[in-house]
Amino acid sequence: MSSSPSAPSPLAGITVVELSHLIAGPYCCQMLADEGATVIKVEPPGGELTRHREPARHTPEGDVTAYYASLNRGKHSIVLDLKNAEGAGVMTKLLETADVFVTNMRAAALVRLGLHPKALHERYPRLVVVSISGFGIDDAGEYADRAGLAIVAEAMSGATGLTRDHSGNPVWCGFALGDITAAVSAHAAILLALRNQERHGQGKLLDLGLVECMLPMVSVAMGRVQVEDRARSDFTGSNSFHGIPYGAFPAADGAVNLGCNRDDFWRRLCGAMGTPELGTDPRYATYAERSKRQREVHEITEAFTRAHTRAEIVDRLVEADVPVASILSMQEVVANAYLHERGALWQVDDGLGGSFTLPANTAWMEPPPHALRVPRLGEHRDTLLREHLALSPGQVERLVTAGAFGSPKPVAAKPSAHQSDVSTVLD
Repeated sequence: MSSSPSAPSPLAGITVVELSHLIAGPYCCQMLADEGATVIKVEPPGGELTRHREPARHTPEGDVTAYYASLNRGKHSIVLDLKNAEGAGVMTKLLETADVFVTNMRAAALVRLGLHPKALHERYPRLVVVSISGFGIDDAGEYADRAGLAIVAEAMSGATGLTRDHSGNPVWCGFALGDITAAVSAHAAILLALRNQERHGQGKLLDLGLVECMLPMVSVAMGRVQVEDRARSDFTGSNSFHGIPYGAFPAADGAVNLGCNRDDFWRRLCGAMGTPELGTDPRYATYAERSKRQREVHEITEAFTRAHTRAEIVDRLVEADVPVASILSMQEVVANAYLHERGALWQVDDGLGGSFTLPANTAWMEPPPHALRVPRLGEHRDTLLREHLALSPGQVERLVTAGAFGSPKPVAAKPSAHQSDVSTVLD
């Protein structure tokens, strides 16, 4: 919970250059922006992919998508055509001023742009270079440069195999868990690398793959399978070890999550269901016995939950001190009084006269000293060029003419980005 709105921003003075799209890179950099870093989001002509992913708010002043707004608040947007020598030159100048560079583009694309993380680490030894990819850059073997979505990492880490319905079938979690775990891992790694940079003046190449970033999610399961002393053939339901019953159960008006990870919780649940005798019944009294009869236990539990509303179930189980919660829709989450009281939801200006209610940064829940806002495409270009890079209006205009920020007309004989470290316009 926020306690001091005027708390100093811990990353004030840190400059981050972001070249990323979709979720993992943008979410990591949004956390850094929340914490006071100046995050310069480099977008291609036309904007980052998520600027075009519906649903969107359409206004006379422009459009903003929910996808982009949820991952990019507080950043400074500049459009650069990195295939244009002059655009690549501006990127070079930005990297020369940066403390951190974050990308989640695939290595092959970065090579074509002259921005491979290893090359940048060698060129800028003080820079913290962060690569978030499906399988990592080094030691990736046959997986090197494969397309790696969060859903792939969730499967390969074993997480999807643990997310099962009551019949034991694997079920995708329904959101990009693998991306967010990678983003949070990268955020922590960046903070450690910045500490090292501050103390020793040294940068670091952080090579993070989505799969390894998912593994902490399954650490308990991974440990258990290495010491399990009997076959698991009798564990055919939704759970191998958390508890039974445990998971989602239908209610009269939706569904609830409840968990009995201890035998005393089971006894309390039986009392709340009006069947106290089942709490000491030898067939169900212990977790080991209930695990052999998951289908029966689930049927007993569902008979109770289906007959009551979510609120009735929660009231009864809270009174009995059994862990339970209504499964909320996203609309209910946005309006949840507890989350607002905790300061877990922030209001973010959408840049077009509206706002979004979005998750707070739980690593630093102090409200930022300035209003949070979603950047319009390229809106910070002139400020960054003139104030951050100290370019004159004439130099900026020449960059525009040269197509550094994208051009409707093709520019003849453009050299590739890696052929020009510094734009001739900037010389």
